[in-house]
Amino acid sequence: MDVFLGVQDLKIPVWEFGSPIMINQLRWDSIPWKNRTWVDSGGYQIMKKGIPLNPEEIEKKYKILNAEAYINLDIPSMPCQRMDERNFKHFEYFYEKEIKVIPVIHGYNIEDINRAIDFYKQYTDLIAFGGIVPPSLRGGRKFVIFLYHYIRKSIKIIHVLGAGSPYMRKIFFNADSVDTATYRIKGANGLVIIPGKGERYVGNRKIVWNARRASDEEIEFLYSFLEKTKYPYPVILTDWVNRALINAWVMINSEYEGETWEIKISKEIDKLSKNEIEDQIDTYCKKQFIKDNT
Repeated sequence: MDVFLGVQDLKIPVWEFGSPIMINQLRWDSIPWKNRTWVDSGGYQIMKKGIPLNPEEIEKKYKILNAEAYINLDIPSMPCQRMDERNFKHFEYFYEKEIKVIPVIHGYNIEDINRAIDFYKQYTDLIAFGGIVPPSLRGGRKFVIFLYHYIRKSIKIIHVLGAGSPYMRKIFFNADSVDTATYRIKGANGLVIIPGKGERYVGNRKIVWNARRASDEEIEFLYSFLEKTKYPYPVILTDWVNRALINAWVMINSEYEGETWEIKISKEIDKLSKNEIEDQIDTYCKKQFIKDNT
């Protein structure tokens, strides 16, 4: 499974680790590294900020960046609702411009999921699943896992947007690729990722969110892991940039070792037939429709 590291700026040089990179076209005008690079359209941010959707301008930026592939200008839908038809139009626009565009499928109603799969499979074997990013998470993680496995059984190659942490990779265990930028956020919040375990707080402030403070044993384990895996930088836990670098390294060089209900249920759902998963999605959406209209 390929893990794309999301890069916002030049402050944290994670590209030196050799991993593939994901960038947002809103933030970059050139690509200064040699790594495989995919470019996100920034569609979610564009929608939140009320910026006009302009595929012509994004096409210009895509061609300037000259990356390996580009995420479609996609408009997310709430769980079980209709897909925005502009997603098809945007995809066809980029495709006709000979841009290698990756379509995205969110948690639409089952009819639109099937329609999107059939439409995109005419053009490509690769589809990105956007179900774990807002606003799709409103449906709950279990529903998202059902959606993922339904799409996984329907296409050849799947990329899961925003699922690059060791824990999320264990849930979406049979994805072909994932991406993450949370190494940066965690580092800025005083958190480091302990290999095989999860995040721990190493800052000096009082903990005000749901995070455990790292024990001396866990810190020693982290140091040992970094030494064993030949981490190329000094191990510094006192500033956020170095914590972010450590987090990115741990993310791409370790696996989550626990077994949670989400991991277990993902394995169970994978064993179901496509029709059985479709029934579960349809049942949830019908219940959600009743809930939204009462």
